[in-house]
Amino acid sequence: MVKEIIIDENYSHVGLFAQMKKGDVFKVPFEKKRYNALRVEKTRQNQKARLTGELKNGMDVKFRVSATEYPGYITIFRVK
Repeated sequence: MVKEIIIDENYSHVGLFAQMKKGDVFKVPFEKKRYNALRVEKTRQNQKARLTGELKNGMDVKFRVSATEYPGYITIFRVK
């Protein structure tokens, strides 16, 4: 499901990743600082999934972040 996220006072990077289900795609308005923060949070979430056993090896990922999929948006994919 593709969902566009609106930035308001309830927005948080961690909350975004927590509410995603397998196969979800979230579009967040692009801003360079926000893009870097989402990339860092993606790395944390994937590492957490490796430590808890959801992911089997270092090449396996649960989340991906892209700035080129939809122009003007940061795209977050939940793969597994």
